[in-house]
Amino acid sequence: MWNIDILLMVMKSLKFIFFILIAFLASCMEQKSQNKIKNNIVEVEVEEMKFPPQTVLQLKSYYLSSAVHTDSADFLIGYNYRLHSLDYMNLQSKEVTQTILSDEGPDAVISLTGLYANSLDSIWMSDESERVFLLDNAGQIKTTVNLKEYLQDTEQLLINTNHAMFTSHLYYNEIRQSLMFLVKKMASQTFVVRELFLDKGKDAIDYELEPSRIIPDITSGYAFINAPNVNFTTTDIIYNYPFESSVYTLDIQTGERKYVPAQSQYTENIVERVEPGTDYSTIEKCRIQNPHFFDVMYIPKLKKYVRLHLGGVDFDEKRGRDELMNDRILYLMIFDEKMKVLGESKLLEHRYNNFTGWSVSYNGVALFVDNILDEEDDTEDLAIDVILFP
Repeated sequence: MWNIDILLMVMKSLKFIFFILIAFLASCMEQKSQNKIKNNIVEVEVEEMKFPPQTVLQLKSYYLSSAVHTDSADFLIGYNYRLHSLDYMNLQSKEVTQTILSDEGPDAVISLTGLYANSLDSIWMSDESERVFLLDNAGQIKTTVNLKEYLQDTEQLLINTNHAMFTSHLYYNEIRQSLMFLVKKMASQTFVVRELFLDKGKDAIDYELEPSRIIPDITSGYAFINAPNVNFTTTDIIYNYPFESSVYTLDIQTGERKYVPAQSQYTENIVERVEPGTDYSTIEKCRIQNPHFFDVMYIPKLKKYVRLHLGGVDFDEKRGRDELMNDRILYLMIFDEKMKVLGESKLLEHRYNNFTGWSVSYNGVALFVDNILDEEDDTEDLAIDVILFP
């Protein structure tokens, strides 16, 4: 009996020592992880995709694009402004097919402002007439929604994809059967996301966006970047401002709001203010010398978020505007599912087009290889880098 008691005591002691050891190892691993984040390290892989010459004319980069995942392939669908078409880029077969959009008649579509591909057979588009169209895989317009009918005279529709200004996406929420987009209330100078249900029996819902906590008053001094970048998931509105590094989220189901400082260790985190009435050349100089923060994108497969931003470069009057803009470096920050910053990475220099853009893909971020300073790119063929996260 006495031997059994001793044995139980020894087992309890070993259990306690084992618990302490596990806690110590966990602490070390957490500290190592914190050091990795502190040192701003995030490892990425770059998968280059070169598309051979196609029977259809496609662009080298697209300012509007949206990703689609199917059982057999991943696609990027881009708006070809030259041919007024949608180009379907198969990332597996490297084939490009095309749907020409109508520019005359009842189904006429003007220059696109927004693009959201819910599936290959369900593509939502908005154009400069402030209408939204649903396109099927045969290129037929199935639904048209006139957003002007849902705007007051004192409101401004802001579906915009311009990386020199701000990016507020058009979004279709399949679960809620609704369209979502940014609206500015001119009288109060505030921004809301309006949710418009396809069931006309449901009233629209407005979600007011929080002003920047760093620069609350943006009514003057920020020229073309005086509106938020806005993106979506089925449950959240994710937004940020081009002139500062913070990220804001709003859960449309619970109303919960989150604030993430998301400061870069590579660049400044606040854009320099310009005085009202400043001439255009000075505004351009300020833009070249300062960072610019883009919209936050969600990677479905990884359940993670990423944000790109541009660093500034020293202004040199001897160099042209396009050269200076293409000399700026892109940085990528990655967040986990709860919007905790995991790390940051500096992307390849002189490789991507800072004016046109990129798109989230199913498992990473797709960037168009198109930079006038890229000495190794000697072809007009389409090439895409997909940034992957091990």
